[in-house]
Amino acid sequence: MLDSGLIANIRESGLAQGPSGVAERTRALADMGFPTKGKAEYAVLASCFLPSLVPSSMKVFRVLLDHYGIDYSLLPNEHCCGNLVLRQAARDKTGAEMKEADALTAEFLGKNLLQARRIGATKLIAFCVGCDLVYARIRESVPEEILWYPTLLARLFKGGRLEMEMGYYAGCHYHYRTLNRSLPDLGSALEVLSRIDGLRLNHLDNRLCCTRPQQLEALLGTIKSRAVLTPCGGCAMGLQQALGDKSDCRVVMLPEVVWAAISGQPL
Repeated sequence: MLDSGLIANIRESGLAQGPSGVAERTRALADMGFPTKGKAEYAVLASCFLPSLVPSSMKVFRVLLDHYGIDYSLLPNEHCCGNLVLRQAARDKTGAEMKEADALTAEFLGKNLLQARRIGATKLIAFCVGCDLVYARIRESVPEEILWYPTLLARLFKGGRLEMEMGYYAGCHYHYRTLNRSLPDLGSALEVLSRIDGLRLNHLDNRLCCTRPQQLEALLGTIKSRAVLTPCGGCAMGLQQALGDKSDCRVVMLPEVVWAAISGQPL
């Protein structure tokens, strides 16, 4: 059965967390410097959870948008995409709950598309791969271009230099594969990384899931460098928590690596 409380939270506040999470999320995004404007070419979809889970990476993404002169804005009242509702529905073998979940996500995404159109945005950028999963299900049926953030970076970033060795974990994207029978645009992430001179990647096994304890333990055992890069915010949070504060290994996301390669600042 779909979580009626979750659905009510999204309808009431826009967030999966409910009204109690609105002020914290708003404050976090403001601290990162994301604007909310009346008109913009790009609408940035910040997601429910990532502003509090990976604030440093999101802030650097904002720095990159400014660096490249992108005309962007947050939505005035972004609604949760409904990813968690879809994941609940996937457990129902009858298919009835999936029909209900698809109708709910269409409702939530419709609210975001309406806001994007009001500010004149023709492109939507999802920072969260979970949001990209849901938007991918409507991507071909709407006039707006909907991008996961590495796709945009691949268009903008022409090259840089970073003398560093790090592990690269693309993520297993279990739910993306299960629900969409496809993967997010991981090719763009690799294309971006291929343009960084001096960067040496040790590719970690992305068949291992960072949310499953035994697989996570096996994944951690393959890390040989002092930094691990992933394009996925959920993976970044999960890996860093698993490594713990005492580990000398740091987990970073794609924006931080790109900015280090452009700016020459240490990562």
